[in-house]
Amino acid sequence: MLLNQIFAAICILVFFRIFFWPVSKNWLLFVLSLIAIFWFQTSSPIRTLIFWLPTIILVLSTVIWMLLDLREKSIITEDIIALIIILIFPFLFGLLKFIGLSEISFITNTPRFLYLLLIPGILFLCLYLIGKRTINQSLLSGLLISGLVIFLIILKSKALSQYMSAILRQLNGQSIALASSVDIVWVGFSYFAFRLIHILVDRERIKKLDLSLRDFVTYLIFFPAFTAGPIDRIERFSGELTKVDKKSLNEDFIEGGLRIIRGLFQKFILADSLALISLNTHTANSVNMAGWMWLVLYAYAFRIFFDFSGYTDIAIGIARLAGITLPENFKRPYLSKNISIFWNNWHITMTQWFRTYYFNPITRFIRSNYKNISPVLIIFFTQTTTMVLIGLWHGINWNFVIWGLWNGIGLFIHNRWSEKIKPRLSFFQDKRLLVPYDIVSVIFTFNFVALGWVWFSLPSINESLLVFSKLF
Repeated sequence: MLLNQIFAAICILVFFRIFFWPVSKNWLLFVLSLIAIFWFQTSSPIRTLIFWLPTIILVLSTVIWMLLDLREKSIITEDIIALIIILIFPFLFGLLKFIGLSEISFITNTPRFLYLLLIPGILFLCLYLIGKRTINQSLLSGLLISGLVIFLIILKSKALSQYMSAILRQLNGQSIALASSVDIVWVGFSYFAFRLIHILVDRERIKKLDLSLRDFVTYLIFFPAFTAGPIDRIERFSGELTKVDKKSLNEDFIEGGLRIIRGLFQKFILADSLALISLNTHTANSVNMAGWMWLVLYAYAFRIFFDFSGYTDIAIGIARLAGITLPENFKRPYLSKNISIFWNNWHITMTQWFRTYYFNPITRFIRSNYKNISPVLIIFFTQTTTMVLIGLWHGINWNFVIWGLWNGIGLFIHNRWSEKIKPRLSFFQDKRLLVPYDIVSVIFTFNFVALGWVWFSLPSINESLLVFSKLF
């Protein structure tokens, strides 16, 4: 979120919290989230793309709610109202330019009116299919998850993004020669996909929640956490929407306000200041002395922490103004005593997501079906592939693969150290040495993670190797 968006969210939530709470709570969060996904979407040289990307998210959210039949009871008036609002939003933005008010919209280009009819058409087709009861939900879930993964691969790959840009430009009658990988920036799609995959995998358990369309869509696109997390679970989030506020208005405002101030300070003062001297392509090539290169690397390590942790604080703080408690995402990660603790304290919700939907299932599968494989090899495979996937989620290139391997191998070495080597050394039985050992462990872990950021921060292997040669 930009500063003006943060300020607008704070003002609206404070106003409604004082005068119209709690009656308007869930509807306000629903409508604000609908507005936000259009407002947050960045402009693109591809005509109408800024309109279609958030619209696809709305349509997909509604379609999946319908197809998975998440309303255990019959659809009620609340669901019909939510559906009407969802249908109206894209039409509203589409009609603004026809009445000469396009300048007040967040969208500069909208499709022709005839194309807008695709939105209700898709929704009514889904209603028809539900009525026929011809949908195999397991197959549907598998297809939808595959589709989400394919979209993520396209968005994270520069070559595929450029190819997709060329296709969309051709459909729009624009120049293919100008196609670029930066033409398609789908704000919030990664976190939206993570939440959606969680629902599709756990659909049978989630059905018992008897979710309304309004609350289901609000969870998927909840505006404070839409662009960069944290990744909440729907069971916990839906409980936040329905709970009776136990804390006072003043308490929520004070705690939420302090969290926002801390986040703003971290993100827009500390992180932005460190960005001036932190590791990037320019500093990698221009800095030659080892001491200065270490300073540049440490600046990047703290910059990426303050940027991400700061945004998380802002998101948690804004949600708190609305009486919603989001899960924590950072817990002093740079004070971790080992790499395993670090990854339990850094981007906590994403680490838990990959552990739940990849690491644990693939470990159980291998142990159940390939019992002759050594447990050590299984640990090595699952830890390294998990971290490589997390790396590829940030972008599909060799540097992110190496960053994933760097951390995955680090996790494996720590696993072997803590299970096989450390228990056999009498040194660690002396309690007097625990404090200095912990201090050394924190310093070593921080430097290991910081060196890993070299691969993360730079676009090519050659530039990363150049930095390592200067550091040492």
